[in-house]
Amino acid sequence: MDKRCTFRRMICGIIAIACVMLLGYGIMAGIRHDRMMHAALMQLQADNQADTIFTSDSAARALVRYFDHPWHNANDRLLAYYLLGRAHADMGEAPQAIEDYQTAIERADTTTADCDFRLLRNVFGQMSEVFDAQNLPEDEMKADSLFIFYSWRLGDTIQAIDGYRSLERCYDLLGKPDSVLKIDSMARIRFLEIGDTVHAAATLIAPSYYHIVNQEHERARREIEIVRTLSNIFDGEGNLKSGYELYYYTIGLYFDGTNQLDSAEYYYRRALSAGELEAGYKGLLSLYGKLRNTDSIVKYAPLYADANDASHDSLRTAEVHKTASLYNYNRHLRTAQEAQSKAQRRLTVINGCIAIILLLVSIGYYSYSRMLKKERKREHALNITQQNYIAVSNAYRELEDKYRLHQVQSEQIQQELQELSEQKEQLNILAKSLQEKNREGYYYSHDLVRQITDAAIGRTATPSPKQLEHLFRLFTDAFPHFIDFVDKTHSLTEYEWYVCIFTDLGLGNNDMAFLIGQTAQRVNNIKRQVNHNLFGEDSSSTLQRNLRRSVHAV
Repeated sequence: MDKRCTFRRMICGIIAIACVMLLGYGIMAGIRHDRMMHAALMQLQADNQADTIFTSDSAARALVRYFDHPWHNANDRLLAYYLLGRAHADMGEAPQAIEDYQTAIERADTTTADCDFRLLRNVFGQMSEVFDAQNLPEDEMKADSLFIFYSWRLGDTIQAIDGYRSLERCYDLLGKPDSVLKIDSMARIRFLEIGDTVHAAATLIAPSYYHIVNQEHERARREIEIVRTLSNIFDGEGNLKSGYELYYYTIGLYFDGTNQLDSAEYYYRRALSAGELEAGYKGLLSLYGKLRNTDSIVKYAPLYADANDASHDSLRTAEVHKTASLYNYNRHLRTAQEAQSKAQRRLTVINGCIAIILLLVSIGYYSYSRMLKKERKREHALNITQQNYIAVSNAYRELEDKYRLHQVQSEQIQQELQELSEQKEQLNILAKSLQEKNREGYYYSHDLVRQITDAAIGRTATPSPKQLEHLFRLFTDAFPHFIDFVDKTHSLTEYEWYVCIFTDLGLGNNDMAFLIGQTAQRVNNIKRQVNHNLFGEDSSSTLQRNLRRSVHAV
């Protein structure tokens, strides 16, 4: 009967250990994969911040497939979709980029304290750029307004004020010059409030043009002078920096309006040299019309017409690109549907694997429950034995007292004393055996032991000195004979004790290094030193075997 029980207990233990190991390997593999995907997400974001031009969306799509689940952090989901939108924007697929940005916004959880509002603000900024490239001013204005809102919320004053200036082009395309002037005036006041005279001067670029058109030449002259001296759009030699060359035309228009025609021609020709053909030819036609220079008008009129046609051709090309983008967008929808179908099939397989794991865990749990019931029976038997031991001890003391009191030399009393003494010794041996087994079971099932083991496997949190001290007390209470063995053989340092305890629990070098804040090599050296001092073997690999023999010798 005892052999059959031992065999069943061994089988149950093997099944339980297999289930725990399988589950542990699954958890560890999941943790490693999650860390790898987070590293890939951060790397792609670093590439994006380095202004890398994305030519493929495969990496971003893989990140979206992994992170776009409710159990992942909302900021990670936001970032994954944002990077997918950046990839599609670089690839010229504007509709898909806009949808990615919209999805990224939906994934953000603005109700939490850790919401990445800076990234959310940047999403609206990128949306604005896509709408700008697609000549959609009304949509661009909505994105810019939200960019401004979140910039103020972040306390990013420069970006918030600069965001107002980005509304200039929208109002200009919508034919609202008064709104342009109002926006620039507001931005200029804000920049001056924070002492930023450079950006404040740059806000006068657009107003100076509109004031010239409205024949307010003196006001325009003051604004042009401020732009020239205080803004940073001119280099040290007085040339406009890249991206601002159209301002040559504005300056030429001012000189044209004030009849300083030589200066006007100079700046119109500088606009031509900078590639602003339509504006340059338009200015020269106006100039030669005032001079009544028929030959020059005949010369530059076709050039202006060609430049104007080229501008319209560019708009038509943009429309063609929009159509191509829509075609690519439909292709992406089909690709996404196919990917969803594949993901569904993979999910079915995963669910099957999870069901098998749950079945194995259930079997292990059932086996563990049976073992726990047996432990409880053994504990009950220990209690009964202890009670019998106490009763026998009391009877023994009563007879011993009676013997001392009456000095009775009866052989019968001597025989009873001998029998009771033998019973007491047997019960004491049985009680100690049960108590040792009970202490060992109590130690290995203690919550602290499980917490430290889980922390080592999951790399969640290192135990505090108080927890380590408590673990040491639990171990020494469970295995007092090992304390005696150490005292007689060789004393151990604090780290050496912890390494012995963790080695007995079956933890590896990396796990122990995490728990005690040392390197894996340092842990291996400690194991070799302990094995040498206690067991006379100059190796770390046999320490666990030697500890098992010594710790569980009783």
